[in-house]
Amino acid sequence: MLDCNPIIHIGLKSIFKNSMIFEVYAYQDNKDLLIETITEEKIDFIISEIHLNKTSVIDILKVLKKNKINIPVVIFTSLSNENKSLKLLKNGASGFLTKNLKKRTIRHILQEIAFSRYSSNELNKFTRLKNRFNFDYNTEKINSLSKRELQVLKLFFRGKRNVEISKKLNINQKTVNTYISRIMKKLEVNSKTDLFVLAREHIKQPY
Repeated sequence: MLDCNPIIHIGLKSIFKNSMIFEVYAYQDNKDLLIETITEEKIDFIISEIHLNKTSVIDILKVLKKNKINIPVVIFTSLSNENKSLKLLKNGASGFLTKNLKKRTIRHILQEIAFSRYSSNELNKFTRLKNRFNFDYNTEKINSLSKRELQVLKLFFRGKRNVEISKKLNINQKTVNTYISRIMKKLEVNSKTDLFVLAREHIKQPY
């Protein structure tokens, strides 16, 4: 747990007090000690505030990437900013928790991230079937995109801005906006953040 406020750490420990799956192991607000903590202990994923003492979660994500540490990082925040959310996802964040969520919802979201990341055997048959169906359905939706739409989506996934996509594909920015809107409609997502997450799960070789 990376947070400027140890009260959040206490709250999460309370949520998972009787959990057979999770244990809130350590509270850390110093990025220099983070790698040491991860190295010495078996840490499965990290929950972090956006802003930390003398650093930010972006710095943490860069440190993990530099040290080739592949651990999911969940952002715990009260902010709702799509541009900032996209930036964090593109830097390697796995997902978000907002501070007004109910305890049950927080547990559910973290379990989904953990099960998805580690393919836990704790998943029951119904959940496995549901996840398989959702994955196949999303794959079918991706496959329904035209060649040009797929090119636009892959460039978007790589973090390219609309002006960069327009130059790369030799189309104007208005057309790029049209493609993005059309892609979101076909893939049944309501925001660019959701679009990025879906692309991350299904696009293996960006354009």
